[in-house]
Amino acid sequence: MNRGDVTRAVLLGLTLLAGAGAGARAQETGAQAPPPAAAAYDERLTLILDRVGESVARYHSELFRIAFTETLRREELREDMTAKRSKEFVFDTIVEREALSADEEDYYPKVVRRLRTVDGRPKKSVSREDAAAGVAVSSLAMLLPQHRERYVFSLDGEETFEGRRVHRLRAVWREQSPPRVVWKRRLVGMSFGVFAPAVYLVRVDAENYDVLSFESRLAEPFEFESPRTFGFGRLGPSRRLRYAARDYYARFRRERFKDPEQTLLVPVRAEWVNVIEGAGKPRQRDTLAFSNYRRYHSDVKVIEEQDPE
Repeated sequence: MNRGDVTRAVLLGLTLLAGAGAGARAQETGAQAPPPAAAAYDERLTLILDRVGESVARYHSELFRIAFTETLRREELREDMTAKRSKEFVFDTIVEREALSADEEDYYPKVVRRLRTVDGRPKKSVSREDAAAGVAVSSLAMLLPQHRERYVFSLDGEETFEGRRVHRLRAVWREQSPPRVVWKRRLVGMSFGVFAPAVYLVRVDAENYDVLSFESRLAEPFEFESPRTFGFGRLGPSRRLRYAARDYYARFRRERFKDPEQTLLVPVRAEWVNVIEGAGKPRQRDTLAFSNYRRYHSDVKVIEEQDPE
């Protein structure tokens, strides 16, 4: 995850003179009141985050009741970032609420997919290498009240996005730590997870507080060592790798549903771009498109237990 500089420091500097009188009065009473403009900024940011948290909670609750089609395009890229090789997977998908503990609010949205086609041909299974595990649209959980304290948020400004006036929020992790890579050996090859400072940018509708876009990127590139790998019964040399880019972007919109008539926030498209210099496949892009939204109903069979004779 990442951090970024908070713009609040600049705002405090600009409003220092205006708050001088209030500061002098605070000294007389032993209190330290923030400059009026800074206090107003904090109050406005808190209000926006509270409204966004309510919107995200609604988004999650409705996401567990719909089904949709996902089209995943996985591309290996050339140096100019054009596609060198690509593969397309189509899935029927639902999202389940996966509990992490007994706490009702401690959960994550678990994506459950059924493969339909690979490169346009019907297929019922897919290799682990080609599986879409780890490629799922952001749950937006970081914007919920119970997770918000883990981040430092700032109001980055306002703009027009797809015809809507939006607030632009910026966030970084509150507890910073150096980048680290955790390697895991598989039956064939190795896989790894990355834990690194990131910067998040969220565009929020200024009228209804829907999240319209969410993106993240590495705070800065970093280097790491690959483990010594097995090859034909022997250990191969480790390699020095450089994680140059880890970009993520997701876009959302409102979709109309029937039975009952309702308009819900849903993901439209997401994209991941990874650049690891020195790796066997240094550049990869995954694009996930969402379509064919419909209500999801599960069948429940109730068996009544009869009294023993």
